[in-house]
Amino acid sequence: MKIVNGRWVDEDGNSVTELNYGKLKKIGENLSTLYGEDITYSRIDLLTTITSLTSKQEKDLVHVLNQNDLISKIAGY
Repeated sequence: MKIVNGRWVDEDGNSVTELNYGKLKKIGENLSTLYGEDITYSRIDLLTTITSLTSKQEKDLVHVLNQNDLISKIAGY
């Protein structure tokens, strides 16, 4: 699930239905747990991206995040 052009869609670009609503609800619960009411588009994008990673990709991301200056260099700061 992600936001595209201001609306929630599934991995195939289909609108939310009763069949995929459970995924959206879980994302909402996770966002509320992590950020309370301070939810932004960036935080939604971050959470939905992280939850779609494979186990290997998660390990790679953790490695990158643990490199203090690497993220700034990647972002061009």
